[in-house]
Amino acid sequence: MYFSPLVKQELARIIPQQNDEQKSELLAFIIINGSINPGNNHLSIVLDNPVMIKVVYFLLKKTFHYEAKIGIARKGRNRKFYELSITDNHITESILDQFNLTGNIRGKIIRKGKIRSKDNEIIPDFTEQAFLRGAFLAGGFINDPERMYHLEIACPSKEVALMVEKILNKSSFSAKISFWQKEWAVYIKKNEQIFEFLRFIGVQRALLNLQDIIARKDLLNTVNRMVNCETANLDKTISSASQQLSHIETLQKTIGLENLPPSLREVIKVRLENPYANIQELANALGGGITKSGVFHRLKKIKQLAEYHL
Repeated sequence: MYFSPLVKQELARIIPQQNDEQKSELLAFIIINGSINPGNNHLSIVLDNPVMIKVVYFLLKKTFHYEAKIGIARKGRNRKFYELSITDNHITESILDQFNLTGNIRGKIIRKGKIRSKDNEIIPDFTEQAFLRGAFLAGGFINDPERMYHLEIACPSKEVALMVEKILNKSSFSAKISFWQKEWAVYIKKNEQIFEFLRFIGVQRALLNLQDIIARKDLLNTVNRMVNCETANLDKTISSASQQLSHIETLQKTIGLENLPPSLREVIKVRLENPYANIQELANALGGGITKSGVFHRLKKIKQLAEYHL
């Protein structure tokens, strides 16, 4: 099964016990998936997952003591959408009033006023954790972490996206907003942030799964970096050694190696015996207290002499 449905299945089993948690989670479902029928003022919430519909049904029953109607909204080729309807206008008005919401002429649910400076003023006793849990259940998605790290929450409008982003940032998450193919979304990219988000909303089993994937990918990346580094160093060593051997050949043809100072002949002898050794290995082969820096300067002098006699 894909990673995102696993997270949602686990979240759906978390039953909020406190009234403030229940209302905060229900608020997320209403503003993301809810709408008002302008003709009869009925409130409906449409979802493509029957488990999510049961979650909303439970939240409504606990917070407003109302048993909503559940039916099939529509069917697509590969998806079936379920609708939870509140046909009692008094209940609808009570819900909208407590959440400071209203319906516009197109039936979309909007806030009566602008979001105030403090997020805990969205509703009394607002709980960020419960709201974000509901927001992810209502419109959240996580890419397969084996491929890439990406978490997003789809939103029906820019206003809702700004609200979700604000709550995420208040909860110490670096969230951003995107608008693509006429849809708004709030997203998180970094694996550490996604990990902390899942921990924050109460996921455990999927969190351990993600932790294993992150650790394994980090290990593979570290190994790849080490291999690439070693390969680059080896390529550099071979290239430098080939140039030094070419310089030695030039000096042998032009002035003769026997005419060079003893210190240079010593380095040349070791280089010819160890054609692809690095400078430190040459210094070790020479012994006698000569350092890596000393070998480097002698090889540099050989290069200068070779270029002079070309």
